[in-house]
Amino acid sequence: MTIQFKDIPDPSDGSFPAMAERRWTVLNFLATASGLLRGPVIFLTLLAGLSRAGMIYAINETARAGGAVLTWSSLLMVVCAVTMLLVGYVLRMKAFLLVTSVTRLLWRRLARLLLRANIDFLLSQKHGQVYSALTTEVNGLSAAVVSIVEVAGALIVLAFALPYLFFVSPASGFVALIAVGIGFAGFAILDRPGRKWRYRAGVLFADYCDRVGDMLGGWKELRLRKTRRDALEEETLAIIDAHVEARKQAQQLFAGSAGVGQGAIIFLLCFVVTILPVINHADSTVMFQVLTVIFLVNGPIETMFNALPNLSRSETAYYRIKAVEFALSNAQSLANVSDQSAATEFREITLKGAEALVGEVDAPEATPFHLGPVDLTFTPGETVFICGGNGSGKTTLLSLITGLRHPTKGEILLDGKSLDEGSTAAYRELFSSVFSGFHLFERAYGSTPHEREELERRIIQLGLSSRVSMLDDKFSTTSLSAGQSRRMALAVALAERRPIIVLDEFAADQDPVNRAFFYDVLVPELSASGQLVLAVTHDDHQFHKCDRLIKMEGGRVVSDQKMQKANAV
Repeated sequence: MTIQFKDIPDPSDGSFPAMAERRWTVLNFLATASGLLRGPVIFLTLLAGLSRAGMIYAINETARAGGAVLTWSSLLMVVCAVTMLLVGYVLRMKAFLLVTSVTRLLWRRLARLLLRANIDFLLSQKHGQVYSALTTEVNGLSAAVVSIVEVAGALIVLAFALPYLFFVSPASGFVALIAVGIGFAGFAILDRPGRKWRYRAGVLFADYCDRVGDMLGGWKELRLRKTRRDALEEETLAIIDAHVEARKQAQQLFAGSAGVGQGAIIFLLCFVVTILPVINHADSTVMFQVLTVIFLVNGPIETMFNALPNLSRSETAYYRIKAVEFALSNAQSLANVSDQSAATEFREITLKGAEALVGEVDAPEATPFHLGPVDLTFTPGETVFICGGNGSGKTTLLSLITGLRHPTKGEILLDGKSLDEGSTAAYRELFSSVFSGFHLFERAYGSTPHEREELERRIIQLGLSSRVSMLDDKFSTTSLSAGQSRRMALAVALAERRPIIVLDEFAADQDPVNRAFFYDVLVPELSASGQLVLAVTHDDHQFHKCDRLIKMEGGRVVSDQKMQKANAV
């Protein structure tokens, strides 16, 4: 199913038109996404409400029968009671399935968008709000489906109970109407500040997720400096306290709104017991009938007033999910959704006047890094080393060459044909890589049986067999040292046997034996097999072992020098 998020007013806008638009949009979204209007839930909700209403009527008619046991009303009472229990159970299960269907739909949509996001979003966007949207907000929005069902069921019961109360005792019906009105008024008054605090809690939870990312990603730096660790801990604890306080304030207001509704029902009970007999001279039968209605309606009404705050929470969750979905949708790369068949070979790759501007999405005022213009050509079987100081543009150049980043000016040509977003996905399939910030997956995702056989051979060749083994497509462990992890990533890249392999400072954290193996055995082997090797390196004493040496400085290629590999040892 395809779902579409529509814009809604900011949750802090408490005006009636804004509230009505938010409520209608979110209700319509949940009804569509869950399939509520297509399934049996509406019928079951109606049946549950009618069975409760029928039970109210049957109990009162049985009481009026004056003690007779086997009457049509007593039979109706039993039928309605059994129906209410059975339908209530089925309805709860169906509502749960609706919740899971909405959760599944939202997770799938956001996951697909995230997998197709461009490099600028992935490098620059704060990820805390993404984690928050995928967890807390999705759960909060999908759980509101149950609240919709509960409110609908309560309204069905009320639609029967209020007219029936007016029929039995007009005074009780009038007071009941006032009580329900008081409950809705209390919700309307406390809902706006409650939503504001709930939104604040969501923002703080996203900040907390960012700080958790700092703790996991920067654990080494944090353990090497106590003041840094203490400062991060202080900030994190402050965010936690603020988040808890915001949630507490929201819950107090939402609980208060539910309490107003419950108080109104208590007021109604007190009226029936103490005042109704005085002003209406009601007999015991009328008192029994009125109390029966109130007691059987009390549960649905209480449920309804408890569910209304959940609908308000769902609006805040929808608003935050929509913000993340909007950012992801604007960051979609057509190259990630192309259905073109993968390229398996090439004759020539050319960068012609290629330039790139690398900025930060979250800091648009910052001066972006400028790369280029770059004019380079690469052919199969070459070994090309790229060197340069920090910030010279080596990694950005690799992102251009591999098609991970599109040039802002100029073009990239594959066999003389300029790449566009439709052909970039197929072009990327030419590459395997070990970037400096590589990620080691716990499985060899997408690998073929032949590639897994090659992977096992490479694991042995790179001296990792004593630590890692393959269990089908899963690695026995990924808890490796930095050097071992990089060699494991290299084994995966080699097993793919792509025409081009990109190695970003691979030898930087290798011991002398593995470094010598890389330069003296592996690189010549790859070159001899016809693969293009693109390696970023700072090992100047190894420069003579490449075909070309590209030097970079300040985002520009300052030299592209052909080397004499005959001098290699």
